[in-house]
Amino acid sequence: MKILYIAPEHVSGTLALFKEEHERRGDHCRYVTFWHSRWNFPDDICLNLVGMPNRPWVRALRRMVAHDPHEVPSRVVNGRVPQWQPSPTAGVLHALRDERNWRRVRTAIEEFSLLDFDVLHLDGGADFTRDARFARAFHDLGKPVISYYHGSDLRSRGYIPAVDTITDLRITPEWDLAVLDSRLHYQYLPARIESFTYRPFSIHSPVRIGHAARNPQKGTSFIERAIVELQSLFPVEFVMIRDVSHSQALEAKASCDIFVDQLTNAGGWGYGMSGVEALAMGIPVITNIPEEMLPLIGEHPFVLATPESITSVLRELIEDRARCGHLSRFGREWVEERHDLRRVMDSQYGHYRNLGLPVG
Repeated sequence: MKILYIAPEHVSGTLALFKEEHERRGDHCRYVTFWHSRWNFPDDICLNLVGMPNRPWVRALRRMVAHDPHEVPSRVVNGRVPQWQPSPTAGVLHALRDERNWRRVRTAIEEFSLLDFDVLHLDGGADFTRDARFARAFHDLGKPVISYYHGSDLRSRGYIPAVDTITDLRITPEWDLAVLDSRLHYQYLPARIESFTYRPFSIHSPVRIGHAARNPQKGTSFIERAIVELQSLFPVEFVMIRDVSHSQALEAKASCDIFVDQLTNAGGWGYGMSGVEALAMGIPVITNIPEEMLPLIGEHPFVLATPESITSVLRELIEDRARCGHLSRFGREWVEERHDLRRVMDSQYGHYRNLGLPVG
């Protein structure tokens, strides 16, 4: 079987993991990206398209003619996922960009025989163009189209109508989105757990408390304030992970004793890949899991905190080494059970069977 992924950017390393696991199972896989990853994840077929939001001038223009997803992280109203409805100006700019890039896209379609694949995954529910001309051609051949939604692509931008109408399966690793739209199937974030070195819990002096934030919706300011308060009681060092490559981020994370994922749920419920990686390393993880999510996730290794309680929660963990040791072991076991790449892909291949694909 031949599997094709299209993604604006290689965001969290999952595209390379998917490709590796597909090929381990004997299938052929390629992934195409619009621009090179800001975090230096590997490329497969990178088109380096023009007018994309990896350019500062494009982000500035977007703020002028549309909303910025960092400034307006969610446009969900009354439990309804929005639809992408650009202003007249934004619509014209998207159309101009699509035409400017189409020759390069068409060349790649022909060079890599992209229409010959058996199944198409659209990362973020986005095709090369907003009118979904490639995905529509693929779908017209009677082949399934799968859209994978990370979060802000739906909360802020919304479904792209031209894509949504031809999508056969919708997948998300975001609990809140799966609750909002019953058409979305939840799937755990994949990680190659064995690639993370497990370190039985031990504590440094000063205590190293880590946090990673790509956007301002994780409650970073509350963590910073808690660190200042704790420094009057303990030798504490704050390890802020931001604007570095993924390999640098992992190196910094591995040096931490405790990791704080997020304290608000403005950008999604519970936890993300940063929390998964920390648990795999044996690092106790603090996060905010809303009440609605607790029955869905079941037993878990996270230490719960809010912006109001983070100082006291951190203090209790620092003072309770035995609890941290238990959380370290449980966290590693939990991610092996839930997030291991092969287990996640077993779920994905189950979807392939349901779509009638020739799964071996």
